[in-house]
Amino acid sequence: MRRMETIQDLIEEAKIRFLWWAICIFAITYFLSHTSKSMWMNVPIAVLIALVLRILANEIEFRWKGPSTGKQTSYLEKKQLPVTDSCLSSTPQPPTWKRKFDSPIVEAAVEDFVDKIIQDFITDLWYSGITSDKEAPELMRAIILDALGEAAERVKEVNLVDLLTRDLVDLIGDHLELYRRTQASIGVDVLVTLSSEERDEQLKQQLLASNDLHPALVSAETEHKVLQRLMAGLLGLVLKPSEAQCPLVRCIAREFITCLIIRPIMNLVTPAYINELMEFVLLHIKDFLTG
Repeated sequence: MRRMETIQDLIEEAKIRFLWWAICIFAITYFLSHTSKSMWMNVPIAVLIALVLRILANEIEFRWKGPSTGKQTSYLEKKQLPVTDSCLSSTPQPPTWKRKFDSPIVEAAVEDFVDKIIQDFITDLWYSGITSDKEAPELMRAIILDALGEAAERVKEVNLVDLLTRDLVDLIGDHLELYRRTQASIGVDVLVTLSSEERDEQLKQQLLASNDLHPALVSAETEHKVLQRLMAGLLGLVLKPSEAQCPLVRCIAREFITCLIIRPIMNLVTPAYINELMEFVLLHIKDFLTG
């Protein structure tokens, strides 16, 4: 009798999991249908995105702070150094930014990435023509690594479950609702007769007239200003107080991140480009398997 109950529980669990997977895949497919008319191409893409999100969710380690026991400690116990304190260890401690990552593979990748940025965009581009001294590039390297380490530590504190199941879903829902309202204001029959570029321009003008258009989408100049403000706020969180209070360091770091990192990424991360890229990859995989 116990075995039959276990099998029944497994069947019920399988039904629930299948239902959740179907809902997620349908939601992603519906979202992609606004950028691509090929439904059969959107279904495998939606499955792939759902699998990637599932793998990322399985790789994240969640920790909850245990309840306080309320145990009272004496003054000497509070002042006593723990056994694992760095003052009692003879081995050199890793840099602060490495301790925040706490992953040798990620640390090596980040360090290599920052070294290439410093080499290509600072040392080789203009600094080596002024002097052969390496102090300034090393200081810039240390600032970037410390900022990335602080950002990594803050990312670890993000609740991935709430982010994926609540915040991201609400954000997508708000965007879809805004698109539906704008589409209804213009008229579905009118949009169908327009080309892709004309449809985007018509939607942009309608959103601008209703004050629903994001400032970053008004023009290239306003996009740059929005990114500047966002990066300035980010640097205020990840830089050390002594560095964040220096106007020169704050200005150079803000423009460095905005112009060399964020803007190129923003130019690539568009729904149309992502669909084209995934379609290109899938077609090549198909040609490789059939060939």
